[in-house]
Amino acid sequence: MALLVVLAGGRSRRFGREKCTYQIGGRRLIDYVIEAGREVADGVVIAAGNNASLYPGERILQDSARFSGPLAAVDAAVNMFNEELLFAPCDVPNVKPRVFEDLLSARAPVAVWVFPNGRVESTIFKASPEAVKPVLNALALHKRNRLDDLFRTTPTLFLSTAQHDIEPAWLLNVNRPADLEGMAVTLGEEVFLRDILLSWPDPPLFKWLGGGEVDPLREEFFKYVEVGLLSMAAHVAKDLSSIFRGFAVLAEAIYSAVDIEKAR
Repeated sequence: MALLVVLAGGRSRRFGREKCTYQIGGRRLIDYVIEAGREVADGVVIAAGNNASLYPGERILQDSARFSGPLAAVDAAVNMFNEELLFAPCDVPNVKPRVFEDLLSARAPVAVWVFPNGRVESTIFKASPEAVKPVLNALALHKRNRLDDLFRTTPTLFLSTAQHDIEPAWLLNVNRPADLEGMAVTLGEEVFLRDILLSWPDPPLFKWLGGGEVDPLREEFFKYVEVGLLSMAAHVAKDLSSIFRGFAVLAEAIYSAVDIEKAR
């Protein structure tokens, strides 16, 4: 049994209007995601945040009060449902059922897609509720709101789009109306081409948050660099920048390196 949770609570600032219900080809953007998910999942629920009024008659998930952003929807879902949970944003109209099929078949508590350039697509993933609940409790205790922290603290299978023949365009979200006009994708250097399972018996993030240990955080950073998970390395560098100023510059440089250009 599996359930698809569609993340639809954003404010769509760059789009200029509410984008999940924006119509293209006679259907809302969110409809394309729901239709792809229904071929794989046994049900669909919309995590609408403050946008619940836009989906009358549809199954709505109320955000958890413990977090903000997508993590609020994840927390609500894992505490309400027992099924394997698939997550995807409402603004990936090119997503295909195979994206969800391969996530669901992954033999790990959490699985998430990674572009060849080392960028983790953090909003399209699978999570097993029982494995994730204690992690979310710990993150709430430390007032963390970053979705990537889930992958840093739970055994996670990072899936390579290259290994699974997943077209990167299937995972791309729409930020602006121009993104709907058939733009080409430029990814830069290819550094992540094979799946990898990462599991931290004692997650470095919690060692740092709970006891101020910095060395494990450095080790986490270099591990992500070694295996090509560059956006994860950037997230760790962001934490390290609160201690060492130079890591702030490094984090921004890595974020720029894993940016995805949607050029015509």
